[in-house]
Amino acid sequence: MLQALLQTALETLQAGQPAMLVAVVRATGSTPRETGALMLAGPDGLLAGTVGGGLLEHRCLEIAAAQPHVPHRETFVLDNRQAGSLGMVCGGASEMLFTPLSDPAPLEQALAALRGHTDAWLCLPLDGSAPFAVRDSALPARPAVVTHAGREVLAVRLADAGRVFLLGGGHVSCALADLLHRLDFRTLVLDDRPAFCSPARFPHAERTLTVSFAALGETLTDALAPTADDAFCIMTRGHDGDAAAVRFALGTPASYIGLMGSRRKRETLFQQLAREGVPDARRRIVTPVGLAIGAQTPYEIAVSVAAQLITWRAGR
Repeated sequence: MLQALLQTALETLQAGQPAMLVAVVRATGSTPRETGALMLAGPDGLLAGTVGGGLLEHRCLEIAAAQPHVPHRETFVLDNRQAGSLGMVCGGASEMLFTPLSDPAPLEQALAALRGHTDAWLCLPLDGSAPFAVRDSALPARPAVVTHAGREVLAVRLADAGRVFLLGGGHVSCALADLLHRLDFRTLVLDDRPAFCSPARFPHAERTLTVSFAALGETLTDALAPTADDAFCIMTRGHDGDAAAVRFALGTPASYIGLMGSRRKRETLFQQLAREGVPDARRRIVTPVGLAIGAQTPYEIAVSVAAQLITWRAGR
């Protein structure tokens, strides 16, 4: 998690310890991680994050430990058929940037942007100088090397614009919310039962709202109104709740609508929506929600749904 990495970096500096941010600047061919992957290293090794593990990460940790205050940029060949390579068999190459951290201010600014869900970017100058946080809508959504204010930087977006609306606060929703938090998804949880929709039950949710599913249109307005960057996971406790949630979701531009339920339940709902003249139900609704991995338990189902949401986010 980017927030955890930045928080660890800030705490490390506040404790008077050296810390170095290691980033994948460019990746070509087959590599463990793509551009924008981050790792925080200290004199004693890994502090947070990962750039892919294995020999590449081991070598980067060695460099960070040996020269914790020296900016550095180096390309590593990950092909054991080439002289001077790391001996890995991936076949690609990773250009790595080593940025010593000393000023807590940009870390505090980046953390504030993350916590406030502000559209901002963390920029790492390719000369290894101090990073900075900036709000600039011209910067790319995906991590990339760009020219900003006359110099090359690696720009990493701090906050994902997309949210996952979990409609229903049952066992699967609980497991899914926990998993999505670890995967850097923003979640909002809605249920018509206060006991199943509380901050205590969903400590990592951005919002928990107790609302009738039939009244979603009155509740999700203004800043909460779903956009094309958002997703719905519908898993209420019954057919009526599912039907009301699906009707609402289909009336929004959300680019993912997942529905949990049996084949009979799905067909009954689709037939009902067809009689009501609701368009695009079969085309837009992903059901059964999640990848077909034979999931049975709430956490297994959550894994299957999270995997599908990762695919959705990557293609958005």
